[in-house]
Amino acid sequence: MKRFWSSVIALALLVLVSASAQAQMHEVTGRVTATNGQPLVGVLVAVAGQSTGARTNDRGEFRLQVPTGDVTVVARAIGYKRGTQRISSGSSTADFSLEKDVLELEGVVVTGQATSTERQNAATAVAVVSSAALSRVPATSLESALQGKVIGASINMNNGAPGGGGQIQIRGQSSLIGRIEPLIIIDGVAISNATRSNRMAVVTGSLNSGEENGTNRLADINPNDIESVEILKSAAASAIYGSQATNGVVVITTKRGKEGSPRLNFTQRVGTSALIRKQGSRHFANLADALTAVAGNNEGIAAATAACTATSCPYFDYQQELYGHKDPSFESVMSLSGGVGGTRYYASGSDKQESGIALNTGARRQSLRANIDQAVGQRITISLGSNLLRSFSQRGVSNNDNAFSSPIYGFGYTPAIVDLQAKDALGEYVLNPFAGGGTLKGSNPFQTFDEMTSNEDVYRLIFSGRANWAAYSGDKNSLTFSLQGGADRYSNENYIRAPQNLQFQRAGTTQGGTFPGTIIQGNGTERLTNVSGSAVWAFTPGWVSATTSAGVQLQDRSFNDYNMVGRGLGPQQFVAFGAQSITVTDRQEKSRTQAAYAQEELLLFGERLNLSGAIRGERASLNGDPTQIYYYPRAAASYRFVSPVRFVDQLKLRTSLGVSGNQPGYGDRFLALTSYGLIGGLPAYGLPATIGNPLIKPERLNEFEVGLDGAFFGDRMSLEATYYNRSLTDLLVRPQLAPSTGITGTTVNGGEMTTKGYEFGLTLVPVQTNDLTWTSRTTWFQSRADITSFPPGVQPFTTSSIGGFGNAYGRLRFTPGHTVTTIWGNKVINGATVGNQPLADANPKYVMSFGNDLSYKSLNFNFLVDYRRGGTISNMTLSLFDEGLNTWDYDKPSPDPAIGATLGAYRYNLWNGGGNTEPYLVDGSFTKIREVNLSYQLPARMVSRIRGAQSGKISLSGRNLFIISGYNGFDPEVNNGGNFVVRFIDLAPFPPSRSFWLSLDLGF
Repeated sequence: MKRFWSSVIALALLVLVSASAQAQMHEVTGRVTATNGQPLVGVLVAVAGQSTGARTNDRGEFRLQVPTGDVTVVARAIGYKRGTQRISSGSSTADFSLEKDVLELEGVVVTGQATSTERQNAATAVAVVSSAALSRVPATSLESALQGKVIGASINMNNGAPGGGGQIQIRGQSSLIGRIEPLIIIDGVAISNATRSNRMAVVTGSLNSGEENGTNRLADINPNDIESVEILKSAAASAIYGSQATNGVVVITTKRGKEGSPRLNFTQRVGTSALIRKQGSRHFANLADALTAVAGNNEGIAAATAACTATSCPYFDYQQELYGHKDPSFESVMSLSGGVGGTRYYASGSDKQESGIALNTGARRQSLRANIDQAVGQRITISLGSNLLRSFSQRGVSNNDNAFSSPIYGFGYTPAIVDLQAKDALGEYVLNPFAGGGTLKGSNPFQTFDEMTSNEDVYRLIFSGRANWAAYSGDKNSLTFSLQGGADRYSNENYIRAPQNLQFQRAGTTQGGTFPGTIIQGNGTERLTNVSGSAVWAFTPGWVSATTSAGVQLQDRSFNDYNMVGRGLGPQQFVAFGAQSITVTDRQEKSRTQAAYAQEELLLFGERLNLSGAIRGERASLNGDPTQIYYYPRAAASYRFVSPVRFVDQLKLRTSLGVSGNQPGYGDRFLALTSYGLIGGLPAYGLPATIGNPLIKPERLNEFEVGLDGAFFGDRMSLEATYYNRSLTDLLVRPQLAPSTGITGTTVNGGEMTTKGYEFGLTLVPVQTNDLTWTSRTTWFQSRADITSFPPGVQPFTTSSIGGFGNAYGRLRFTPGHTVTTIWGNKVINGATVGNQPLADANPKYVMSFGNDLSYKSLNFNFLVDYRRGGTISNMTLSLFDEGLNTWDYDKPSPDPAIGATLGAYRYNLWNGGGNTEPYLVDGSFTKIREVNLSYQLPARMVSRIRGAQSGKISLSGRNLFIISGYNGFDPEVNNGGNFVVRFIDLAPFPPSRSFWLSLDLGF
């Protein structure tokens, strides 16, 4: 810590020394307009090579201080091609007319902690998603809004529960048991994307926290406040973040104010959601047919006999009745922005109420944001931002469990011949006599969703601040110092109440036992803070633009979590205290990362050649030796050929090498003791079953990337192509330990894996006139991750149930010589069952997206389609229904009556009690209509009828409208265990939904 502050003081001393010389300046004024003559607001006008300058007001006017002498001035605006002018020493005016950047070739991308570069000069693959692309169709969370828009990123939602819950995986698998999520940065602040356990497993009997249907914290973020999202995919791009960057970095920039008069924008949306893909269940023809599904269950036999006749059985559409709700959803968004003099501001507030498709489910997200930028004199700028968020969700029960409390799980064993919504004379729900073999084994999902409480309430504050001092600015040199910091803190309160009258919580049931009824109260708080100081020297003599930067960084994380579980409830009991059995769990974590970096960037030959190199040195308390410094270098180069041949506007070749890391998990290094209770009347302590490793260190990623970017036919077509080869060493793995040691697990470094992939993007502008513009974009990518070796003592190993339920259903088994995504299971060879056989691969062969945007005068229409080819799914939902003789297609003709008389019996018998895994390993290919949006810019005469309004737009949009797939289930995108290194388990998910929205946008 002392060394860190010594570095900060050293930077401050450099600032004082640099202030001794200042160059003579003179003022340049001008105006920036679009090609149609309309003024452009908020355009950045700056001397070439400098990141700070002046911004245009609401009339498009600017005033810029430039060094005396001939200088080059650049005007940049999002959505427009940049304008460049050479201004002589005697000139004091400069006007710019900017063309629209339909292909999005312009823009600025991150290259360092305090630097950026023009997108056209970037030496690594760049993925940027604009504000317009994020917000045109409302989404449950930011992950959902990003789907299909980032080449090389697999973005999936875990299920259809309201409130979000998704996973971003950049360039395939980058670890086996380590961190798999990308680092998230908002306005320079690293934020948490944790998924906290609410201990639902205690209530339902599920096997791991991934099955608890939790929400990761990226779902808190309001997409309406985002200006852009940049994804750093390659190690050369993400190495600036060191040992937190192996899985990529998502850099989010929020909206800021623009100079000019105050502008108020108001958006009101109303929408609804509906079940997309209902599977239903078996229709039983008569009593004899129904009795085959309840054989051996006396209560079930009695219920079937009462419900059916010799010629017919009733049918109740449980899935439609439970998940068929279409209650309205609402979203209100308001923002105020503007700027005068040296002050720019942006403030917003939003309230989104999302109704779930199931009874008593929904989510509410509220946000208040304030961003301010203040110039202090000519050389100092201060930027502050704060965001207060609240996320409340009620997501019900879903995924795997052991009490048939998850609705889809229970429906698999429940013939739909009894009205489970019925109540007796006392107002109590009827008991489900089928699932599990009787009323003491199963549950009534309608009762569960109606009477059980499951709330998650999150309050969160994200704060960021940055101060820049342009200490020196001359005609060829500039020196800028920056101090940046911020914090992210949230409090996540969970409350679950499963009263004792719930069928699966009654006395004598699997979960109720001798303590009927459960209440869980808990809270988790996490705080991330970071501060960094940097210095940037820009040298622009004309023949070269050189940017040298260096800095230091400190990041702290603390986490505190507790849960109180009360079992055995009294009448009308609503708190855990006072329950017959009370258990408390708690956990605390603290970690610190310190780093320093240096970077050099060169632009030569008229900004055609870009060379860059950097190194980061870092130490972290999570490592076995917290004083050991690990280094992460990178180098990149690109060259642009401008109009080399006819029809080719520019062609850029790029290549890069980079190293990044992945920190060990908290506790992987600790050699702690655990209590053995009392021995001989005295407290006893010893080694725990899982021990730490004092030699643990970060995983290490070395990546080579090569690619090209081109623009053709007068900027009517753009192409991007990338190949990458990633080598991961020092993998975190689990060795096999001798049982005689009494130690069952530890984590060590060793082994290697490689990930290779290709990424392609093609953007076309087939039509571009004054009235009509048609833009089409297609993306394609694939990746493959192979385990090449393990160190001595490490045998092929499996994960917990989150990675599969054993050989019978297919599981992960990390083995050298095979892909990370290989699914292992039982196979019949020469008439005998052989275990641990490689059967299929969960990795898709490739992923594509196809988007189109058509604008005609005031009308705009766009849509986005996602396509995934291949990727095997373990369809355990199908196996549940087959086992319960209750599948929607159970009675279809059998491919081989000798194995099973019907299709359902054929599948289940072929599976042979798990002896043959393959029948339920199925193709997960799909096509999804992700987004459709139709908007109309209201004419001025209509808008003028609303007092004070200056613009208006009305939109009709839909998300996830259709799933086109041969997959025999709800949705091949879901995953039972939530966020995990490989996604392939479909087990009783919350069904997916489509949403429709009507929006009105007004500008004042």
